[in-house]
Amino acid sequence: MKTQLLYFVLLFSIVAIGQHKKEKDITVTEYQKDDIYHAGENININAAVDGDVVLAGSKITIRDSVFQDLLVAGGEISVKGYVADDIRAAGGTLVIDSEVGDDVIIAGGEVLITKDAIIHGNLINFSGDIEMNGRIDGMMKSYSGDLKINGTIEQEAELFGEEVIFNGEIKGISKIAAETITLGEKAKLHGNVTYWSEDGEVDFKNALLGSTANFDKSLMGDRKEFSLKSFGIAALGFWIFYLFSAFLVIILLNWAYNDFFNSAATYLNQGFLKSFGYGLVYIFSVPLLIIIAFIIIVGIPMGLFLSGFYLFSLLFGHLVTALILSHYLRQLSDSKWGFWSIVLLALGIAAIFRLLTVIPILGWLLSLLVIALGFGLLVLTFKEKRKMTKIA
Repeated sequence: MKTQLLYFVLLFSIVAIGQHKKEKDITVTEYQKDDIYHAGENININAAVDGDVVLAGSKITIRDSVFQDLLVAGGEISVKGYVADDIRAAGGTLVIDSEVGDDVIIAGGEVLITKDAIIHGNLINFSGDIEMNGRIDGMMKSYSGDLKINGTIEQEAELFGEEVIFNGEIKGISKIAAETITLGEKAKLHGNVTYWSEDGEVDFKNALLGSTANFDKSLMGDRKEFSLKSFGIAALGFWIFYLFSAFLVIILLNWAYNDFFNSAATYLNQGFLKSFGYGLVYIFSVPLLIIIAFIIIVGIPMGLFLSGFYLFSLLFGHLVTALILSHYLRQLSDSKWGFWSIVLLALGIAAIFRLLTVIPILGWLLSLLVIALGFGLLVLTFKEKRKMTKIA
């Protein structure tokens, strides 16, 4: 598992600047020769992309070929086009219905690998539920709730779940641990099996083909230990999804407003208290404006708009502060940091902020202070720029 975590960390270190786009609905209909980075509500990739594809959105569909890596985070993700290299995905619902040239590492609520899917590398899965009906040329490691295997795994497998329903084929050795293990009539196990089930020993019937099955209590302890591991897996999936989403948002913010964030960083020393005051006014006054807007019937549309904007600012406000601090540290170092140096530093700062917010009460207060500082600096910068414009 440590190796897979390392992979997720390394995927953030992208060093080539591609094409960036941020809109509600995005459809790519022409061949792309470079890397692309898109964020929107609905994203459709209907043309081939010669480089990496990095996407974040509510509903994402890839229908054409991606000739490098695919990195995607979203609510609903469907991969129907060929992917030449790796897939790294996190989301609510993920469907892979295509051929993948290398590894697939996914974290999600529900995962479906269709019967037509072929993964030439390994499949590493952290999810609520997964159904694997295709073919995996490498190994499969899965940590999930309900797990259904109807396809073929060419090498070894490690399957951990609440319930494992196996009606496919594993050609290497395997480890299976679950509350319940159920074998179908088409189940085939060519390699030796080490397993644990809360129900006790399992009758593998005709599934063992020149292999043996051994019940091992040490593989998975009592039900309590299994629940803790499941909770840890769910937390890990959420953390990966958070980092991935934060990374994409930081890229887009720094790309679109790089100069503005750089200007905001200059006021961190000079106008710290003033900006902090502006931020507190923003945090506590906007909810009052929203209430007033809803009381006044004609103001309901404005109230809805303000509510959406305010929730967005609370969710991503710490990313704004992290970016400003990154620019501030660059100014202190008096060195020429590149785009990706600032982005990766901001991601690290944001991750620290997020970890600190899990502290009861103190974490919540810290989160408000961080958001207040970030938005206060933006307000102060905006006011100073307007003042300079009037003077000019």
